[in-house]
Amino acid sequence: MSFFLDASTIEAIRDGQFSLAYAPHPFLALLLFLALPVLVWVLYRRTTRSLTPRWKALLISLRSLVALVLLFMLLRPVITTWQVNPQETYLAVLVDDSQSMEITDLPGQQRRLDAVTDALYADNGILAPLSERYQVRTFGFNTQLRRIADADDLSAAGNASRLDLALRQVRDQLGGLPLSAVVLISDGADNAEADPLVSAREFAADQVPVFTVGVGQAQIPRDIGITEVSAASTILDNTVFDVQVNLVQQGFAGRSVRLRIMDGESEVASRTVLLGPDGSSRVYELELSPERREPILYELQVEELADEIILQNNRYQFLVDNSERPPLDILYVDGHPRNEFKFIRRAAEGDESLRLASYLQTGPGRFYRQGINSPTELSDGFPDTAEELYQYDAVVMGDISREFFSDEQLTLLQDFVAERGGGLLVAGMLDDAFVDTVLGDLLPLTPVRSEVLPSFLQGGIRRGNHATGELFAPRLTSAGEFSPLLRLDSDDAVNRRLWGEMPSLQGVYVTGRPKPGASVLLEHPSLQYQNQAVPLLATQRYGSGRSMALTTASTWRWQMLMPSDDESHQRIWRQSLRWLAQDALERVTINFDRPFYNQGDPVNVSATVLDARYEPDSNASLFIQRTDPLGDVSDTAMAWDIDEDGVYRSQFTADAEGIYRVLVDVASAAGTGIETEKQAAFVVTPSLREYNNAGLDSGMLGRIAETSGGRYYNLPQIGQLVNDIQHAPGAFSREVQEDLWDRPFLLGLLIALMSLDWMARRYRGLS
Repeated sequence: MSFFLDASTIEAIRDGQFSLAYAPHPFLALLLFLALPVLVWVLYRRTTRSLTPRWKALLISLRSLVALVLLFMLLRPVITTWQVNPQETYLAVLVDDSQSMEITDLPGQQRRLDAVTDALYADNGILAPLSERYQVRTFGFNTQLRRIADADDLSAAGNASRLDLALRQVRDQLGGLPLSAVVLISDGADNAEADPLVSAREFAADQVPVFTVGVGQAQIPRDIGITEVSAASTILDNTVFDVQVNLVQQGFAGRSVRLRIMDGESEVASRTVLLGPDGSSRVYELELSPERREPILYELQVEELADEIILQNNRYQFLVDNSERPPLDILYVDGHPRNEFKFIRRAAEGDESLRLASYLQTGPGRFYRQGINSPTELSDGFPDTAEELYQYDAVVMGDISREFFSDEQLTLLQDFVAERGGGLLVAGMLDDAFVDTVLGDLLPLTPVRSEVLPSFLQGGIRRGNHATGELFAPRLTSAGEFSPLLRLDSDDAVNRRLWGEMPSLQGVYVTGRPKPGASVLLEHPSLQYQNQAVPLLATQRYGSGRSMALTTASTWRWQMLMPSDDESHQRIWRQSLRWLAQDALERVTINFDRPFYNQGDPVNVSATVLDARYEPDSNASLFIQRTDPLGDVSDTAMAWDIDEDGVYRSQFTADAEGIYRVLVDVASAAGTGIETEKQAAFVVTPSLREYNNAGLDSGMLGRIAETSGGRYYNLPQIGQLVNDIQHAPGAFSREVQEDLWDRPFLLGLLIALMSLDWMARRYRGLS
């Protein structure tokens, strides 16, 4: 048929809309086309000479086709297309210039960006023919949109792909010009929070179609990627802690790889792990101990395997803030000298992150203070005002009688835990007189009077050979086995073995059942109360704080009966005291809106200021000083957030990769004694968001095109785009109709059919 049709007609037929100009309703036109063969059959079913059914069918078919062609021509067939006047309208070409475009997942290990530049700028590229008809404006985009002159302006260096931002900015820049269409070339991996379909709908309303071109493979065939690293962002001393690594892989199922944690050029931890099935995600743990007291930037590295396509996601930086900080203040009160008190104090004194101020009753009306910061601290006994008590982060109580506290002090202690966010530990026997007080509400165990207990559970070690005074080996519960309070080793099997080697304890003070929401970490191996093992150590949340109950006074045996170099007793008590105190509210706290940032990200910093009673202070004056990785210092005032009492905010941009140090200076008008400075740190790391989930998202690109009235293409199909854009309806295109009834191919078809009919009739001797 191309012999009878010129190129413009072929394009019109392919890209336009067909219609019959003189046709009645389409249903009536269809009836006409169906009725003609019936009419011909009626008129020609009788012939002057007899014919076989086959010949009769042939002749009727030929006459019917002639009649149909004549009817088709009489109804005036036309093709409607849309065209723009050359050089009178604009075309925007947007090219993804983010880091994912440097991935080499195309045939011949070609970069995505190289394939795109070839499709645009090569001798057979699409920009030259598009420029003949349009005023073409070419842009590169990642986190921002910018004009580009040629392929050299594209570098695949942006650390984010923001499709919506690119569409919005090109609409803003070219909105006042006659814009015919937009071409968007990307892998579709949008990692911004905005929905690009919103912009696509706005283009559709303006009758500007968006034609999208997808680049890359839908799934990266061979890759190992770090998706997340979890570690303590701040630690209280240079202790050992776990780093959890989440790896996802494709194409290396069952392979072994080595994980390394680097501190600069030094390897500080490593482990060889076995990868899971293709497409799976697994978590692995490494043990890490910081070696200096400052913010430390670590880098996790995954061994690079042969044929791995993306290597950039084999590295991940994370920050651990091991800076010097004031110790946690803990108040210890006890009703009489005990071995338990002596060994707890020894454990705390060996930990720089803890300060244990103790108030010990040594006799009637006689008390002994240790670990105090000033001669007046605890000089009047247990604090009876919020200002005095709230200076501590946790309170530990030993064997104390009810008469030691006034009702007001117990209420203050309840507020200390619930409102201040402090921790409370009751270690040893609980006086029956506390059962109906607020102290009973605070504890994770429901206290009961001793006379209510069965006789074999009454008394504890004060009953000599009584069942509650016998030696026993405490049993870890499932919750206790994995609790950070009771970890003696990061390896589960080693931890269980070490607990099995701990010396026996002696004596348990039995109280009631655990409360709903409480966690029992240690329990008695044989004694039960109400069909439950007698709890030995239990914890719970209470308001903003925490509480803990330890129903024995013999943990000192873990130190006395173990080798002198064994630190199991110290480790358990230090972990427990830090757990009690570390979540207590501070007078000034600094928070960042993300755990880490990438270069160019906005950093939102908030500071919460509390007064001496730990209530929000909205009358303070705050300045934030930040020091960037290059050592440059800048100061900015923080503004009070009128929607949140005591909260002040500031925002700036992270311009460089590395560790930023922040110092917030507070001057309060609400009172004196507030902590005037607070330090924090955050890290700006190389971005991985362009390399994780980096496969082609043709679904997103297809939805953008469909919503805007455009069309989606894979990169090898980009040549079709030139012609499709020219014939796409738009705000600045005009409708053009081309008649088909007078085309040579129809006349030729009509002559051919009539000739065949004449020759067939002559062959059979018909007139």
